Amino acid sequence: MPDICNSNNLNLQFGIIGIAIAVFENSEKVNSFSSKYDLYLQGKVELTASEEQGLGLFKGKAKCSNCHVIEYETGSTFPLFTDFTFDNLGIPKNPQNPWYSMDTAFNKDGSTWIDPGLAEFLKEKPQYAMYAEENYGKHQVPTLRNVDKRPSPDFVKCYGHNGYFKSLEEIVHFYNTRDVLPPVTEVSDPLPGVNCWPLPEVAININKEELGNLGLTAEEESAIVEFTKTLSDGYVLQNTK
Repeated sequence: MPDICNSNNLNLQFGIIGIAIAVFENSEKVNSFSSKYDLYLQGKVELTASEEQGLGLFKGKAKCSNCHVIEYETGSTFPLFTDFTFDNLGIPKNPQNPWYSMDTAFNKDGSTWIDPGLAEFLKEKPQYAMYAEENYGKHQVPTLRNVDKRPSPDFVKCYGHNGYFKSLEEIVHFYNTRDVLPPVTEVSDPLPGVNCWPLPEVAININKEELGNLGLTAEEESAIVEFTKTLSDGYVLQNTK
């Protein structure tokens, strides 16, 4: 039997990781399309007033559905909440990212490392290298399904390609005010999310058409968060008898 812990067996190790992920995705822990929103689409449950408001904003003023597509896609029975495209949202570097302190054998740039996103893949392929620069800093739009699902209520989830944001409230506020609040370099007593935002990890190719200055109120931000929480699988219908 091969030694899977041997660092020379990288292909084997990655293969086993892939099998483990596939087994997990096929387990009872993954209940695809069993969220409150899915039951709402089937007419089995109603959304609260706040969730309903959030859904309307999601499809309209907040422009969320421009990328997190809410319409049915070809080949899918339920909405997937992603269009599978790539964007640079102008998210700041995450100083807590453990990658920065990795051994130089893995990360030779240390804390100065910048995540090139899609460009890293493109530049390595001769047939795609010409597209690398225009895609520098872009990351794939994730699905919002299970965006709030967590093993326990006090479990802290991270959002954004590098985990900079620690709550849905934070990242929705960023989407809304990224281009409204000044950069941290222009503020003497910086409070990120209150009177400024840190500089983006990658300052080029930023999506300025679909986020940054959405004009949402605090109530509207909260409603969007409430709606996204309806996308967690495993919702149990309440007994109405």
